[in-house]
Amino acid sequence: MSAIVIIVIAIVVVAVVLFVARQLVERRRVARERERVRLEAEAEGHRSMAEDHRRKADDLRDKADAEESRASRHEDRAEEVQPTRD
Repeated sequence: MSAIVIIVIAIVVVAVVLFVARQLVERRRVARERERVRLEAEAEGHRSMAEDHRRKADDLRDKADAEESRASRHEDRAEEVQPTRD
């Protein structure tokens, strides 16, 4: 009779340990999935910001080219109107 009780207790202990281990594994899996989703969202945010910065850089590059062109025209005009020393 005592051997049966010991076997039943051992089976219950093993079942409890397996249940607890399964819960821990499941929590870790859920935590990893949440972290993956969080990092995915963060990466997408950074990609979006990078694209915005590139777009702004292109816009500024266009504006800088226009300003350079205007500066060149002013330099050319300054040379044209510069009085000569006779």
